[in-house]
Amino acid sequence: MFKELTKHQRFVLIIAWLGWVFDVMEASFFGLTKQAMMKEMLGEAQYKLVGTMWEGKIHSGMILGWALGGLVFGIIADRWGRGRTLLLTVFIYCLFTGLTSLCQTPDQVYWARFLTGLGIGGEWAAGAALIAETMPNGFRARAAAFLQTAAAFGSIVGVFVSIGAGHANWRWVYIAGILPAILCFVARYRLEHKEPSLESPQSPLQIEEVKTTTGFFTPLLQLISTRPYNLRLLAAVLIGVVGIAGGGILPFWLPNLVKDALPGANDATVAYYKNLTMIVLHLGTLAGVLIFPPLTDRYGRRPLFAGFFIASGLMLYLTATKAVSITLLFILPPLTSFFALGVTAGFGLYFPELFSTQFRATGSGIAYNTARILIAPLQAWIGLNAKTQGVGPTIGLVAMIYLIGLIGLSFAPETRGKRLEI
Repeated sequence: MFKELTKHQRFVLIIAWLGWVFDVMEASFFGLTKQAMMKEMLGEAQYKLVGTMWEGKIHSGMILGWALGGLVFGIIADRWGRGRTLLLTVFIYCLFTGLTSLCQTPDQVYWARFLTGLGIGGEWAAGAALIAETMPNGFRARAAAFLQTAAAFGSIVGVFVSIGAGHANWRWVYIAGILPAILCFVARYRLEHKEPSLESPQSPLQIEEVKTTTGFFTPLLQLISTRPYNLRLLAAVLIGVVGIAGGGILPFWLPNLVKDALPGANDATVAYYKNLTMIVLHLGTLAGVLIFPPLTDRYGRRPLFAGFFIASGLMLYLTATKAVSITLLFILPPLTSFFALGVTAGFGLYFPELFSTQFRATGSGIAYNTARILIAPLQAWIGLNAKTQGVGPTIGLVAMIYLIGLIGLSFAPETRGKRLEI
């Protein structure tokens, strides 16, 4: 797979992949530990009354931080360079993941997860631009597929960290999450100080030499006022809203569906099936992210996004409303994640293709992370509505969001086979 890449390009790709593995791993921690955490902080009786409300609120806080981090650090990456921005964002999410272990109240967890999200979102914006500008034109789809496998591997690693470290107490999960992030920080420090490869005429370190001294928000204001990039940005935001909202719902709320499917079961039994179904779910993710980008090279970006959006909406509805037994929870969720999370492999490929070098990190960051700002209240609403309507019926209603993605695709450009704009 990597034979056609230079040594420098392979190094950048592998380090970016590891970074995203750790990002996704740490983003998954709250979904895996939320019930034990909230029961400890609220008490069993209070958890039954307001537990899902707090779970949705805290998760929406992390999503909001993720969104703001992508917006801010996307602009910073266009001004200060990709590598320096990556180092800073890794440090931020490493720090606040560790501090989550010290939280004593749900409010403290909310702010710790919000600040963790700042770092995670910032890394995606800088990393997407770095990879797009480092990889050869014909390799970008394969790079996107490889990178998005981090969504599956990171989530699965998160499950095993939760099983191992969380066996003693949920706080050890967040402490354990510091260590791999530090390793990634050290590796990226090497990337930051590595000499540019002569074989890579468009290496990220060479791109970093082009820095602007204009105002901080100048790239954003120029993007909004420049055709056709402003219209492309709108299309990308709509596509991102749908893909991120739909893809993030099931991995977070699956533990609640498992609990509903096991009435009367003890916590140990629920935890066992929660972890097992999560692993199976992300096997579907792994298949989806590997298959989606190569298919877009063959059939086009827009047709594949449309097909996966339609299938995602249907499968999410079926899983939420029909998966009322453990058997069905082993069958339907991986099929759902194949489409709903598989489609996210196209974001790192498609969004950078929509913009010129001047706007690439800013545009990709806005497209990917404005979506998170818009959907942050959605997770809070799911948690609140689930108190009366139940998690499954609420998610089934939200599955209609995929109609919005089809609207965005109606005026999105096709970029298959085209070189990145300079």
